[in-house]
Parts: sequence; structure tokens; C-alpha cells
Amino acid sequence: MYDARQISRRANGQFKPTRQRFMSFSEYIRTREQTSHGLPKAYNILRRQPKLPNAKLSGEAEAMLNIKCTLFERETRLNERRRDWNFGIYHAKPQFDECVPKEIGDRITSVLVDPIRGLSERDVFPMLNGQTGEKLMEIPTPNALRLNRSKFRALIAENLDIQYGKRLKNIDCPKDSSSVTAQFEDGFTVTGNLLIGADGANSRVREFLLGPEKAALQPMALFGCGALERLPADIAQKIRDINDLYFVTYHPEGPCAFMAIHDVPDQSEPDSWQWMFSLTWPDKDSPTPAGPETIRKNWLHWSEKLAEPYRSAYLAIAPHATIWCDRLAEWRTEPWDNRNGRVTMAGDAAHPMTYHRGQGLNNAILDAAFLCRSLQKHVQDKVSLTVVLAEYEKEMQERGRAAVISSGENSLMVHDWEQLKQSPVFNIGLKALPKPGEGVRSE
Repeated sequence: MYDARQISRRANGQFKPTRQRFMSFSEYIRTREQTSHGLPKAYNILRRQPKLPNAKLSGEAEAMLNIKCTLFERETRLNERRRDWNFGIYHAKPQFDECVPKEIGDRITSVLVDPIRGLSERDVFPMLNGQTGEKLMEIPTPNALRLNRSKFRALIAENLDIQYGKRLKNIDCPKDSSSVTAQFEDGFTVTGNLLIGADGANSRVREFLLGPEKAALQPMALFGCGALERLPADIAQKIRDINDLYFVTYHPEGPCAFMAIHDVPDQSEPDSWQWMFSLTWPDKDSPTPAGPETIRKNWLHWSEKLAEPYRSAYLAIAPHATIWCDRLAEWRTEPWDNRNGRVTMAGDAAHPMTYHRGQGLNNAILDAAFLCRSLQKHVQDKVSLTVVLAEYEKEMQERGRAAVISSGENSLMVHDWEQLKQSPVFNIGLKALPKPGEGVRSE
């Protein structure tokens, strides 16, 4: 289970904010991996700027871009939301490194779910039979970054120009101008050259670009619940002995249960460890479970079916955990009118997808890297925003649509015992989708 609106920044060489608040490769993309929940909103405005300072080169790194950029955030402060989760960076690790300055990249292990454990070449993602507990298969995930969302966001928010408490109301793209103006609910307005909607699955920017009907999320025949909670020491130790990072179980009757370690305050005290729980099941027609008692009833019903020790873990948290529940949804990416290169999207705003193959965050990172490359052409080679955004959007929309469709199909298949082993996660693991004409990529 993942969400996340993430911020991604691209900076090569040293990152030194100036008084003018220039930030190297500083467009930052926020996204969410779990598409079934409303998200805080983020909008990026790249403003007009004066003459660019000389760029420095660092080894083989590309020249620094200097783009004045402000992120407008719906939350009133960093990590305002009570809900937290963790997520993984898999095939997009090279692009992630491309998107952050070295001093941030060097500290990324400090925001792992278990920094002391660190990274391992031998890491695997076990997939288990939820009825018997037997191993179905395991996916190699060497040196995968499993990140604590709130700690990760705090790290990459450093030195960024973020204005909090800004809820987007309207976007204005005058026909006789090359600028775009964002209007917020508090009456504040800001004008720039480019607005990047990275405002999550329920994107207001997507609604502006495509209209409410075309931009609407499409519900799926799946419900998803999630929680963060600690466990009694004996259960916690049994769970972590299975895999000390994460695992997933699939059940012949339909439920899918995923657990991952979330925070480890004390390695020697298992009852201090915090876990992320996800529980999804197929259901086409029922109303979304609402209210703590109804949600808890569904949680208990499906948890009872699990083999030990998963059953005990899920049942142990039921009496006191805050459990969220939603119907999963997706939006199959389609082209939009970017208003002559003035408004575009990235992350879940552009391709909200389900999370059972871990592709939402990874595709959002690819968006950030490829958008930065496109803007580099604009700044350094003087190619128009209209041209470079057309290039960015063509690649991103094709890749994003394929990822949404594949992720949705995978989510349905892993809840159908007859189709489970034909699902994408069983056949290509957590890798990127191969491009047309390619075989499965090795990672």
C-alpha cells in the first residue's frame, strides 16, 4: 500500500539556493501511490526569472538548471495528515538519483523504514498462500528503498519554496498571453510560465484540463483497507521472522493481505515496531464500508480467513487501530490540451493506478526525471515550452496509460485464485513494463 504524493526534485552538482530562491532542477513532483483516497494537493508554478547564473558541472552530471519554482500545498503544514504509510522505489532508482541533489541522496537511508537494517542485495518480496502460509514465490528486490513516507517527505522538503494552506480554485490561461494564473480559495493568485498539476488522484488540474466527466476516477470492483499499528512482541517477532521487511498473502477466497515494517524505534523491543497493514478484497456492488464499526466488521471477516501468524496479527490490531477503507479506483491516461505549453500534470494526477504491483511512485519519479530533461532543453537550448512539453507528455501519457491498465488488471487478477499466477506481478514482478517490442527488462 502506498501513496503518496511525493516531491521529486532534480538537482545535479551542488545545490545552493540563492537569495532569489533559485533551485537547481527544482520542479518537484508530488504523487500518491494509493489511488483510493483523497489527497492533499500540490501545484507547481514555474515563474518568470531573470538572467540565469552560470551553471557548474560536477563530474559527469548535467549542467544545473535554475528555475524559480514554488509549490502550493493544500495541507497547512508539512505532514499535517494523521495517515501515514510506506512505499518502495524499485526500477526508478536511477531516475530518483537524477532528481535529487547529492546531499539529499546521501541521506536517503536515514528515512528507510528501518535505517539500522539498511539496504541488502539479498532482499526479496515473498508472496504467500494466505490460506496455508506456504510460499508461492518470491521476487528479488535487491537494495530496494522502502521509505517511511512522512520522514521521506520531510527530507525532500528541505530548502524548497513551499506555500502551505493553498487550495486550488481556478486556473486561467488567457488567449492573448503566454502565462498561466492559479487562483486559490483564500483569494491568493500567482502567475507563471508553467503550472504542473501534481495534485493526486482526485486532481483539480486534471478536471480543468479535461472537464469533470472525462477526468473522473473510475471505480473498481475492489475495496481496500489500511492501518498503522504496533503488535504484541511475540506476534511481531513471528511476523518479522517470515521476512524482516515485507510480504504479501493471496487467498483462494479473494482477500489479499500485505504487511510491511514501518518504523523500528528499538531493534530489541518487538512491541515498539510499527507495521503497515493493507487488506483488499473483491466486491463489485456493496457500498463502501463507512464508520469504524462497519469497517472493523469487514476487517475481522477477512482476517479470520488468514493462516497463522497473519491471522493473529490482523486480529490483534482490530479493537484499537484506526482503519481506513475505500473503493479502489483508476483513471486511464488520455491526452489533454496543455494550453500551449502552460499546464501539464505528473504523478497520480496524470495516471492514478492501483497499488498491488508498486508502480505508482515509480512512475511518478520517471515523470519528474523526464520532465526535468524536457525543461533542460527549454532553458539551455531555448526550445519552446510547447515543444518540450509535447515531448514529455507523449512519453508519459503512453507509459502512464499502460501502467494504469496493467496495474488495474493485476489487482483484479491477484484477487482471483484461478488467474493469480497469470498476473503481471507473478510474471514480471515489480519491474517496469517492457516497451512495445521489448522483452521483460532485467533490473
